[in-house]
Amino acid sequence: MNQEHVDFLRWLVPGLQDVPMSSPYWTDQAERYLALTTQDRDVYPVIDHTRGRGVWMYDLEGNQYLDMTSGVAVRALGFRPEGIHEFEERLGDVAEELPGHDFDNIPEILLAQRLTQITPGDFDKHVFFTTSGARAVETAVKSAIDLTGRTRFVAFRPAFHGRTGYALALTASKAIQKEGFPQALAVTRTPYAYPYRSPVGSDPDATAAYALQQLSDAIADEGRDIAAIVVESLAGEGGMIVPPDKFLRGLRAIANDLGALLVADEVQAGLGRTGTWWAIEQAGVVPDLICTAKSLGGGIPMGATMGRAPMFTTGSRHSETFSAEPRAALLALFTLKQIEERNLMQNAADVGTHMMQALHERLADCDQVGEVRGRGFMMGVEFVEDRQSKRAAPDVRNAVVKNCVFKQRLWVLGAGRSTIRFLPALTTSEEEAMEAVERFVRAVGEETRSLAGRTQAAIAS
Repeated sequence: MNQEHVDFLRWLVPGLQDVPMSSPYWTDQAERYLALTTQDRDVYPVIDHTRGRGVWMYDLEGNQYLDMTSGVAVRALGFRPEGIHEFEERLGDVAEELPGHDFDNIPEILLAQRLTQITPGDFDKHVFFTTSGARAVETAVKSAIDLTGRTRFVAFRPAFHGRTGYALALTASKAIQKEGFPQALAVTRTPYAYPYRSPVGSDPDATAAYALQQLSDAIADEGRDIAAIVVESLAGEGGMIVPPDKFLRGLRAIANDLGALLVADEVQAGLGRTGTWWAIEQAGVVPDLICTAKSLGGGIPMGATMGRAPMFTTGSRHSETFSAEPRAALLALFTLKQIEERNLMQNAADVGTHMMQALHERLADCDQVGEVRGRGFMMGVEFVEDRQSKRAAPDVRNAVVKNCVFKQRLWVLGAGRSTIRFLPALTTSEEEAMEAVERFVRAVGEETRSLAGRTQAAIAS
């Protein structure tokens, strides 16, 4: 952070003249004033909000990090992407707030048009804008209830759909997210198709058949009055799990049989991250509703639900004050334009494939790496105590994350019980991806060797 930025903060907030711009000081202030949520301040330093370009970011001490999170899939184009400064200058006269659910404006309409064009399905569609992924899921739930007159839903384990009422009821990722909170929906929950941990073996077709049979049995026991089946096309926070295509196709068939809707949660997986606009396209499945957010806003809070028209039986069934404000809608259109014109979906597919192949090869001899999996720029490395037992090893995962950040200057996040996720910006180059692999492999090697040394010492004592 240069002096100009420091002076700006001191002008904006009096009393900062003698305050150090250091991570320890601001970490202390964060702990004092910010409600505890998902931060891990023992791992992540305070980020310099004035710097960053592409996949490179900095802390307050000036250390440079290679970012493999893109803000948990938010910054599809990376930090300060090409052309963004000039684009933002052209927004100077654009109104900052217009309640789009009450009064129409051209940017919002154009964004809705664009989203319907890139959403699968040869039928008329509507778009409902929100400010987050959880709210996009809430919209899908309300739409399904309104259209079907039913209130029971199907969801899976693991699954993450958000932390608000209806979305939380569908979520089953970590107990801490749900314990003590009343559930807002009746949910029939069955296992997600998770080949690595399937009780019938890792064959994708067998895994899909097992998961679909579990769902059919649960519906027979609990009721066919299902409003919608809600599924992540690729499970993100629950562990970066790639379901077999047969599983998603089977869900479409079951939904059809029940007269229920199929809702694809693509908040993390959508908008080009897996190499196509939507991950579910790769299974040849057309859902009734798709939920998106994160990358859509280009860094601005925005979500959307796209579905068969009409999404609601009448007006005023659902609304939100802030929804695709003109500036936000224009920024989203810029993001979609960049993804398409710069061929970033193909980049995600190609570079992501090379990155995953390199991770497979470089970690093949590590007994604590259970599986490397993913599609495009949505990948996960699951850690286990050993490959024979497959017991989850969260302590190993956590040690590797800390090593990545502190020693390798590689910014990564955990997911599921013992997985590390890679969600690089769609602009990530082959060189940057291979550099990330190199840093990650070093971290894994250092931590697993340290674990082996501690284990041998314990045995000897």
